[in-house]
Amino acid sequence: MKMKKTRIWSSLLICSMIVLLLAGTGYAEELPETVSAPVDTGQEAKGDAEAVTEPAAEIEEERETLELKFGDADEASWAVQAIGLMKSQAILSGYEDGNFRPNKPVSRVEAVVAAVRLMGLEDEAKAKSGDIKLAFTDAAAIDKKFKWAKGYIATALEHGLFDTSDTKLDPQKPASRVWVSALLVKALGLEEEALALMTSVPEFKDVSAIPAGSIGYVNVAVEEGIITGYPDETFKPNRNVTRAELASLLVRTNDNLLEQAGAITVSGEVTAISFETEQEAADAPALGSITVKSFNGDSLAFKISAELPITYEDEFIPASELVVGDLVSLTAEADIVLNASLINEEEANGANAGLIEWKLELDLDKDNGLKMEYENKKGETKAKIEVKTNGKKEKLTGEEAAQELEGILEAAKLTPELSAKEMTDQLLAALDLQDTSYKSLEVEMKFSNGAKLEFESKQEKGSKEDDEHEDDEYKDRAPGGKKR
Repeated sequence: MKMKKTRIWSSLLICSMIVLLLAGTGYAEELPETVSAPVDTGQEAKGDAEAVTEPAAEIEEERETLELKFGDADEASWAVQAIGLMKSQAILSGYEDGNFRPNKPVSRVEAVVAAVRLMGLEDEAKAKSGDIKLAFTDAAAIDKKFKWAKGYIATALEHGLFDTSDTKLDPQKPASRVWVSALLVKALGLEEEALALMTSVPEFKDVSAIPAGSIGYVNVAVEEGIITGYPDETFKPNRNVTRAELASLLVRTNDNLLEQAGAITVSGEVTAISFETEQEAADAPALGSITVKSFNGDSLAFKISAELPITYEDEFIPASELVVGDLVSLTAEADIVLNASLINEEEANGANAGLIEWKLELDLDKDNGLKMEYENKKGETKAKIEVKTNGKKEKLTGEEAAQELEGILEAAKLTPELSAKEMTDQLLAALDLQDTSYKSLEVEMKFSNGAKLEFESKQEKGSKEDDEHEDDEYKDRAPGGKKR
């Protein structure tokens, strides 16, 4: 297929605009925020439903809050929410003095125990005898100092959380970023995907420092949004993970586990909530009901525990404090809300509020293409644009990228009800690429009503007429969409 360069560049207005922005801003300083903190700091509603109708205004004064903070929370204020969530789920705990020690490096045995708990295997681990034999060469050291953790270690072995070549655990050794990345990818059951990406070399400047046998795990961990690189485009594979950073990594891994289990994420306004439902079992918490009108306009009902921690910035409130009119983002499996957050009304993105996540990859030919990623979760927006021109890649992230993508998405007017062809045509029109030949177009989307769509379009012969859009290419069209 031959393609005239003049036609490519006249069509790629968005690429020209991005290049101009890059020239003025310098993309290296705007790369996505890492889960690890900067080196110098170690960071990277009770009452009747009608009583309050404005979401989360001064919640610490108006609503009962849950105390999920540790005494040293200010040492890692960026991770307060993640630490609180992991504490509420009994995945991570603090020390006897009431502190969490967020900037302390996490040990390998601590990371393994946390991963086992996150996978819902704690009962299995606790059922194992402390006399169980481990084949590690440092089994004596584990027996001496970490006998309490042997059940967790054995469970991790049985569920494939270690490499077949691992001969020792080194339980007290600080867990590095590359080691934790592999551990969490295995916890997600994505080892096969990691093995398939072992020869796909990531673009980190220090990629040579990543062990060859860990490349695939790093690739998957990055693709799944568990971990990212640093602003200087390095990965720092051997840097120790702090306890605060582990909390953030675990939250992201948990999001993936819930999605694997069929959970959906819904964002919108609470239109009804009640906690008068009787307990379904004597030993189970009473479940109330909540109805949310998504930003896509669908009304969805779920069951919810009155004691469920609801996050709002660095505070937590029990679900019993939610009221009609609150803007929320919630994750539910089998109609039961598992976690939820309040969304600040000012941070809810009006025109694109119905779109939670959007990814696009457009290949014009082997040397020219476009990648875009956009997230609008819990009132927080993240965006990234990558343009490849003549084989050279340029990136734009941060607020500038968000503004560009929000404009594109507003123009595209994407909804869960559209067909694959309609979505493709509207996206190409919004990008001013409707008359441009391309090799392939891949799109993934998540909407505020829980719909998750994924499709691919190809132009085998390079002509627009040869482009095939098949509705059956959709995957996981969920509740607000017409197809599944």
